[in-house]
Amino acid sequence: MCPIGVRNSRSTHALETGLAKLWLILVGVNQYQDEQIPCLRYSALDCQSLAEALNAAIQGFPQKEVKIYHDFAQYPPLLANVRASLQEIAAATKPIDTVLFYFSGHGMLERSRQEVVLCLQDTQKDNLIDTGLPLQELLQLLENCSAGQQLVWLDACHSGDLTLLGARGESDPLLNPTQELVEVLRQRAAKRKGFYALLSCDRGQQSWEFPQLGHGVFTYYLIRGLLGEAADSQGIIEADGLYRYVYHQTLAYIDKANQQLRVINQLKKGRGESSIHSEYPSQTPKRIVEGVGEVILGLKPNNKGTSRHPRQALIVEGLPKSKSTSALSKILTTAGGFEANYWTVGEKTPSSDVRKAIQKCLLSESFSESPKDSTSLEETATVFLYLRGHIQETEQAEGVFVLSDNIVLNRSWLKKQLRRCRSQQIIILDCVGVSGCASLRDWVEELQLGIDTGQCLIACITPSHENERFAASVLETLSKAIGPSGLTAAAWITQLQVLASADIELYFWLSGSQGIIEVLPENTNHKSNNLDQNSEESDDLSSAVGVDYTQLRDLLQAGRWLEANEETTTLMLKIVGREQKRYLDADSLANLPCIDLRTIDSLWVKYSHGRFGFSVQQRIWESIKGNSAADPVLGLMIGSAKVAAAETCIDFGNRVGWRLKDSWVDYSNLIWDENAPIGHLPFFGFFEQVWRIKVLGVWEWHSAIATASWWQLCLSLFSRLESCQIGDRQ
Repeated sequence: MCPIGVRNSRSTHALETGLAKLWLILVGVNQYQDEQIPCLRYSALDCQSLAEALNAAIQGFPQKEVKIYHDFAQYPPLLANVRASLQEIAAATKPIDTVLFYFSGHGMLERSRQEVVLCLQDTQKDNLIDTGLPLQELLQLLENCSAGQQLVWLDACHSGDLTLLGARGESDPLLNPTQELVEVLRQRAAKRKGFYALLSCDRGQQSWEFPQLGHGVFTYYLIRGLLGEAADSQGIIEADGLYRYVYHQTLAYIDKANQQLRVINQLKKGRGESSIHSEYPSQTPKRIVEGVGEVILGLKPNNKGTSRHPRQALIVEGLPKSKSTSALSKILTTAGGFEANYWTVGEKTPSSDVRKAIQKCLLSESFSESPKDSTSLEETATVFLYLRGHIQETEQAEGVFVLSDNIVLNRSWLKKQLRRCRSQQIIILDCVGVSGCASLRDWVEELQLGIDTGQCLIACITPSHENERFAASVLETLSKAIGPSGLTAAAWITQLQVLASADIELYFWLSGSQGIIEVLPENTNHKSNNLDQNSEESDDLSSAVGVDYTQLRDLLQAGRWLEANEETTTLMLKIVGREQKRYLDADSLANLPCIDLRTIDSLWVKYSHGRFGFSVQQRIWESIKGNSAADPVLGLMIGSAKVAAAETCIDFGNRVGWRLKDSWVDYSNLIWDENAPIGHLPFFGFFEQVWRIKVLGVWEWHSAIATASWWQLCLSLFSRLESCQIGDRQ
């Protein structure tokens, strides 16, 4: 049964006045004496940083005692040390007290007894029971303890040495005892109301470590939560609120890591490489608790800490000043957390000043001398460089980027500065001119720093008569991504690919084995409740036929995509009176009220942050609609128009994720979360299924004729959107 937090002032008052005491025992093991037990990279640091975060959170509580054992601590994480502290705490606690035991390291399953053992520094794999800390012993010591609130946090199912590119660590089944951990802790929770267990992952899963975080992902978000991000509106950090925060943040980080892998794999496939990186399996933090109540862990610390290496951004405008690039600098500052500078290059601007500005941006981390706050997590240093001008090649065949008549950046010079940069890089080359006038691909190839360095390169050439189009697309995608979840470089590239049209050359590169590149970081201070209130006030739920869109709005607002998709199908049928017919036809599509179609689309676009909606799907179609029939033989049989329509339909289905491995995906296997491909939702469930269309009185399956017929319905919908002037560019 899930716990229900009952907020009252008694628990907090008892801690603040010293009536109750917090007992904390924290253990982290990196290096094991037994060579048979793999060493870990971040467990000791997890323990050390978590202790600092807890100390910051409980600084307002006069009665507390913290015992810390890890590789760098005064007392090492030996079995005798940990066992002695547990026995001491068990003897000294009172019923009003709270005890928290945290362990980061290996957990193993002793084969003969099928018993989970926590491995301390001196644990021997061949004698687990006698040299390790059996979970049952830990629970018995807590059973002997009088403290009314008892918490056990275990980050004990590590996968070993990892990189972002898919190394999977150890495969020894002894290193993954999650099944037994869950069962034992559930039995314990059923016996005691005040017992609260939190595991880093669920059955059959592992705990992942990421170099960019410098921690295991589970403990990283425990630390951030305790530093205030999991506090409620009153500044109270409560166990269940912390769990909800860690749960969602851990899942989101793994999803972002996989999103980046997918883009990197896309690049590798485009180069003809066969070594594709496997994605990370899920890591789902597990809560085990019975009963009703609250467990106070601390108060939001007053000190906010400072970033050791601030994010730096520089926009250099080498063309007539653009409204888009000017607005971009504001978004980078407010939503991106960058210290952004905007340069408009004029005739009198010295070339040396521009070069110095670029160097200062790229080398900002090297010059940083600000100390790291002991109670804050170090932010990943990131630079954002946007250059807007022309590319040319000199008579010596050297590539140059022209910002003005007197300011020219050699490609070799820029490459040298990028190699000197120690930060993650987001580099944008916005080139205006005739497509193909110089090899933009060569620029992207030469500026790459390798697969390990965190680098995002995006380069484009736009026609001179539409020189602001790409800058406007950059601004549009970033504006729509402002929100609590932020925007990764991988997601941004995907969105820009959709926006690019046939007359824009677009190239990109994404690399990084150390972590995720974030263009807009997640905003945990984003007040979702306030957003919900503002959304209710600002959403236009107009209908020409009296349809109520409140239910659709609420489902989308809550991120319940499957139910929202089904509600959309119901509403589409309802507004044209075809509930009994079950499917829309061309005539009903032509008569869809523009007001209602706009309402449905705007809700989808808004609450998916621009990822889903009819207008998003229409934009994808516009980027591929120029395709012509590629199968002349089939064209002679059924007509070139039908073949072209079928091929475009298949291309569209592949783009939005409705097809996989040359087959249409069954409805039940669609992706019902924000990580679905752009345009994946809403699914056109209000049309007869593409794989079952009636043509000339005969049911057709997977044929070009059936596909072309289904696609004509899609085109009718897109045509109606166009006639109603509905689109996410308006």
